[in-house]
Amino acid sequence: MSALRKVLLYSHDTYGLGHLRRNLAIARYLLRNQPGIQVVLVSGSTVADRFSLPSGLKVVQLPPVVKVGVDEYAARDGQLSLALVRRARSAVISDVVRRWRPDVFLVDHAPQGMKGELMPVFRALGKHSPSTRVVLGLRDILDEPARVRSTWEADGVYDTLDLVYDRIFVYGSPEVSDVVTEYGIEGPALQRLSYCGYVAAEAPPKCSLPPGLQEGEPFVLGTVGGGADGARVLEATLRAAAELSVRPVVVTGPLMAAPDRAELIALAGQVPGAVIVEHLPELPAVAMAARCIVTRGGYNSLCELAPLGVPTIVVPRSWPRREQVLRAEAFAQRGLVEVVEEHQEETDAFQSRLAAAIGRALQAPLYIGGESLDLGGLSRLTEGLVETCSSPKAAPGLGSEEDSKLVGAAL
Repeated sequence: MSALRKVLLYSHDTYGLGHLRRNLAIARYLLRNQPGIQVVLVSGSTVADRFSLPSGLKVVQLPPVVKVGVDEYAARDGQLSLALVRRARSAVISDVVRRWRPDVFLVDHAPQGMKGELMPVFRALGKHSPSTRVVLGLRDILDEPARVRSTWEADGVYDTLDLVYDRIFVYGSPEVSDVVTEYGIEGPALQRLSYCGYVAAEAPPKCSLPPGLQEGEPFVLGTVGGGADGARVLEATLRAAAELSVRPVVVTGPLMAAPDRAELIALAGQVPGAVIVEHLPELPAVAMAARCIVTRGGYNSLCELAPLGVPTIVVPRSWPRREQVLRAEAFAQRGLVEVVEEHQEETDAFQSRLAAAIGRALQAPLYIGGESLDLGGLSRLTEGLVETCSSPKAAPGLGSEEDSKLVGAAL
């Protein structure tokens, strides 16, 4: 039996900001509520320095990759092959494991890591730190259930869940998304799985005003996460705000392409009172002061924004996964958001639909009802990690040679 003293967080970070933001929220909560704990985050994000990092958190940078399709990635440095970068990432994580020997290795979202990069790490754990508890934090919705099942079956993920993971915590609620049924989780993995509620940064104690606005001045907030594919949504938000004579505040995100950002800045110059910024460190606090929010349907965005009581319009990303569409629809069914889908071939129609939705939101009461979300994920996850660390290991691990076929399948 051992105490929870050292936690290693894995965040593959190949697209957007969601994984990084979720892991920073977990790290901050652990460091604040578990005296004496040490937390290390291994991350592929190139923009971690744009965020306020929790005091005491150590970040290990992985060679960055970028998502280019469904389960397809490329090295961000175009001169390097993905195979080389993947091996380098595995080596970095394995080195941290060997040197630090964490009590808990908490894997975010991807059971085998990006393109199986964690499989050698699991072998390293078995050899150098066999007492480390390996824990999976599984997002509420991954993709269309049939696609997830097919991918997991082809890649041997079900075997990995059974052999590697001592605990599986679903970052969500079965009332919103029944992960067990949707993705066919059974056997040993099912016995170690539990729902902990939604895991997101704690709600701000009070609202904050965006730059340049006075208290009580109504505004529409447009935010698209990292911003890599959000320019069209923010353009429509700016045009709708001009049509409705309300001030827009748009957040482009640090990953938006420079030409897209330049075009938005030029458009904002034509909209009275428009404010455009790359990043707001305390975005939920600003969102609390808005009359309406336009956002993508990412996990963190909806967990943080939907419960604020501000009318929220979601324009979900539908490529390369339908995860955001499915989540937005589930939240809409609970009365928490309105969904406006984006269809690439009809720009004018999309802008009209978004403007109509914003107009309805501006006429709505300042507080919007709907079924509440279970937002106790951070505290329950922490309790679960403490319990897991003080209990005998449940999974046999990948230390034996007969398990090498799983590594080969993944790599």
